[in-house]
Amino acid sequence: MLFNSLEYLLFLPTVVAVYWLAAGRFRPLLLLLASYYFYMSWFAKYGLLLAFLTVVNYSIGLILVHRKINGAQRQAAYLIGLCANLGCLIVFKYTNFLLDSAWRFFSQILSPWFHFDYLHHSAPHLHILLPLGISFFVFEFVHYLTDVYGGSYAIKNPISFGLFAAFFPSQIAGPIKRYEDFDGQLRAIGPFDAKLFQAGCWLIIEGMFKKVVLGDNLAPIVQQGFADPHSLASLDAWLCAICFALQIYYDFSGYTDIGRGSAMLFGFKLPENFNKPYLATSLIDFWHRWHMSLSTWLRDYLYKPLGGGRNGRLRKYRNLLITMLLGGLWHGASWHYVLWGAFHGAGLVINHAWRQLRETRIDGGFFAQPIVAASTSLFTLLFVLLGWVLFRAHSTHEALIIYQAMFHFQREATFGPCLSALLAGALPIGFLLYGLFQGIKYIAQNWSQLPMHHLEKPIRYSLRWWLSPTKAYEVAGYLACCIIILALAAHTANPFIYFQF
Repeated sequence: MLFNSLEYLLFLPTVVAVYWLAAGRFRPLLLLLASYYFYMSWFAKYGLLLAFLTVVNYSIGLILVHRKINGAQRQAAYLIGLCANLGCLIVFKYTNFLLDSAWRFFSQILSPWFHFDYLHHSAPHLHILLPLGISFFVFEFVHYLTDVYGGSYAIKNPISFGLFAAFFPSQIAGPIKRYEDFDGQLRAIGPFDAKLFQAGCWLIIEGMFKKVVLGDNLAPIVQQGFADPHSLASLDAWLCAICFALQIYYDFSGYTDIGRGSAMLFGFKLPENFNKPYLATSLIDFWHRWHMSLSTWLRDYLYKPLGGGRNGRLRKYRNLLITMLLGGLWHGASWHYVLWGAFHGAGLVINHAWRQLRETRIDGGFFAQPIVAASTSLFTLLFVLLGWVLFRAHSTHEALIIYQAMFHFQREATFGPCLSALLAGALPIGFLLYGLFQGIKYIAQNWSQLPMHHLEKPIRYSLRWWLSPTKAYEVAGYLACCIIILALAAHTANPFIYFQF
C-alpha cells in the first residue's frame, strides 16, 4: 500500500475515525493492528519477519533490565540482539551483493589459471525479495537495544513496543524514531487536538504535492537521461543531474511529510527529516539538514562508538570515512552506493580539515562576506549534485559516462529531450504553484511579526481573514488543493525512491 495510492486514501481516514471513536485504552492496539495490515498488504509473509524481530528485541530488552542478570550475561544478550537484527538485514539485503562480489573477486584470480571467462558466466543468485523498510526498523531496534544496554529503561508493555516497531506512518522509509520520544507520546495520549490534526492535514497535502506533482513528473526526465547516457550532450547531462537532485528531494521529503502528517492525525509527532538541505553552506551543514534522522543515527550509533573525534584528528577522519562508507552501503547493495558514501566521507574529511584551518589560521571576517558565503553554498550544492549522479547511476561505469558528458563541453551544447520533457509537462506550473504555496505558508506562520501596521484596516482585516479562514473555507481549501494535485499528477505513479532501502 503506497502513500500515494487510492487504497491509502481510503485506509487512513478509516483508521483515524475508528481510532478517535475507540476508548483510550484500546487505541494503541487498534493502531498496532492497522500498522500490521498496512505492512502485510504488500507482502503478507514478511509481517512474520517484523513480528519475529519485534518479539526478539522486546525479550532481549527485558533481559537487559532484569536485576538478576550480571554484566557478562547482559553483554551476551545485547550481542545476540545485534546479531539477530543485523543478521536479518545482511541476509535479506546483502546476500546477492556478497555472492556477486565474491564471484567476481575469485573469478579474476582464478581465470588465468583455469582459462575461465567469468564475464560470460553469472554469479549465483538467490531469489530473495527485500522486505519493505527492513533497514529502517532494524536501525530502530539497534537504537533501542543500545540505549537499554546503556542504562535507559525498557518498554515493558508488549503492545507499546510492537507499535514502536510497526507504526505505519514511519514504517517503510522513516523517519527513524527514538523510542524514548515515541513511548513518551504513547503514554501521554490525550484528547483530540484540532490544531495538530489541521497541521497534519496540510502536511499530508504538501507531501502529496511534492511527490505526485513534482517528484513523479521529474521521474521520466531522469529515467530518459540515465537510460541512454551516451547520447547526452553536456547541458542535457547537467539538466538530468539537477532533475534527479530535485526528484529525490521532493520524493523523499514528500514521503516524510505524508508520514509525519499521518502521525499528527493520531496525535503523534515524528522527527523532521529535512531542513532546506540545498541551502546548506557546507557539506557538514548539508548532513545536518538532509535525512536528519539517519545522519543523527549514524552519528550516535556508529561514529561515536568508533571513537568519534576524541582521539585526534586522524582517527576522527578515519571514523568519518568508515561511517559514510557504511552509510553508503546502507542505501543499497551495490558498489556505486559504497563509492557515493566514500565520496561524501572524503568531502566531510576535507570540510572538517578546512574548518580547523580556517578557525586557527585565517581571518574569519573574510568568510562572513556575502559573496564568499554564496560561493561556499554554491560549491556545496555542486558537490552534492555530482554525488547524486553516482547515487542514481546503475553502475560506476554509467556514472563515469555521465560525468564525461557533463564536463565535455565540446559536445553539442543544446538542450535535447530532457528540456523538451521538462517544458512539455506540468512541472512549470507545478513549481510556480509550490512557490506560491510556500510564500503563503511563510506569511501564515509569521504574519503576526510582519510590519503590517502601516496598512489600511480593511487590508489588515482581509489578510487576517485569509490567513485564519473559517472551517468551511478551510475545507474548501483542502478540496481545491486535492483537485490541483489530481489535475497536475503524473500519468504514471512511481514507487517512493527510498522504498528500496
